[in-house]
Amino acid sequence: MNPFSWKAPSGTRGFTLIELLVVVAIIALLAGLLFPVLSAVREHARKVQATSDVKMIVGTVSSYYTEYQKYPVDPVAKPGDAVYSSDNNALFDVLRNVTGTAVGNTLNPRGVVFLTVNAAPNPNMPVAGLSTTGVWYDPWGSPYNIAVDGNSDGLLNSPQPLPGFYSDVGPLQAGAIAWSYGRNGQPGGGPAASTRFSSEAGTPGVFAGSGDVGSW
Repeated sequence: MNPFSWKAPSGTRGFTLIELLVVVAIIALLAGLLFPVLSAVREHARKVQATSDVKMIVGTVSSYYTEYQKYPVDPVAKPGDAVYSSDNNALFDVLRNVTGTAVGNTLNPRGVVFLTVNAAPNPNMPVAGLSTTGVWYDPWGSPYNIAVDGNSDGLLNSPQPLPGFYSDVGPLQAGAIAWSYGRNGQPGGGPAASTRFSSEAGTPGVFAGSGDVGSW
């Protein structure tokens, strides 16, 4: 017997082209069915992370108030109710006790570290973490928004709506609130703010019915 020769056992055959095409079609169908499920799971995970983050932000502001009996707001830079978004590093520098910044050193003279945040996987294109400038971004790639009762009147979103806030929220009796714009990257539901984001259900500028996440 030639050791280099091989013959398929009698009665067996290979796959036909039609059978291979059927298998490929079944795999494609299963992938199409699984993709929405996986997308929904990823979106749920992002919302869980954002919910945890905004509650932690509010908790650390409350801890700061307990320590200093005031809120971590520079009254000159942010008079009245202070709102932070793309400049939220001004607030987080204080809560993280970042040295070398005049505002941080002035507002946190005891050097207490109220907050620790991980850097984004790619700080130059930040998602879910700190950028190189110290701005904290949500899981979709937008800066977290925070409003702080800088004038200590016990109300937020009063008497006028806060910039970038929602038309159906407020006034709120709170020292601080935090929120995320969700997957469309802008207040409320509706179309995406840019190609970086995805559209979602709801009405632009309206929190109810949108995918946005709030601490309240």
